[in-house]
Amino acid sequence: MSAPQLDAVHRLLHADLAGWAGLPALSPDESIAAFGVDPRRAPVNRDARGDPPAPGGWIAIAASGYARGVRLWLDDDRRIVLVHGVWPRRGAEPIPAPDLGPADELLDAELGGLVQRHGERVHATRGLALRVAPATGELLEVLAFAPTSPEDYRARLRPALPVDEPLLNGGRP
Repeated sequence: MSAPQLDAVHRLLHADLAGWAGLPALSPDESIAAFGVDPRRAPVNRDARGDPPAPGGWIAIAASGYARGVRLWLDDDRRIVLVHGVWPRRGAEPIPAPDLGPADELLDAELGGLVQRHGERVHATRGLALRVAPATGELLEVLAFAPTSPEDYRARLRPALPVDEPLLNGGRP
């Protein structure tokens, strides 16, 4: 992994999305360097991803930019294919959604137990989907992946909803 790629992943874990250009393909050793976890050996939680939903797995890690932690979604070979950060924060403060220009697609999203029309802004060609509170513009979740098409994101990567169990420490920072 190059220094710029490692820096980009570090900024992602701090909810700094400036210049995000997509999740690089990571070897297991690069995953350890980038996320501090070996996906080959870490315990995996089970859930579903894609449409139609297919069984998948993820590893929970703590990240200072997300009050409820980060899920590292894995493919069948235990490579990280999606980084899903929940409740991005700067300290205790919510983060406004960045202006990334027009989304490739707007999807309905379950946010806080309610389905929000167009609550998910998919920038698939940048490898990023943002779940945003429509009324406030507050960034609620960040989903980062390798650049792809909106159709591939929906079919293969998008976590099936709802995923409602707490990630880390019952949701406390």
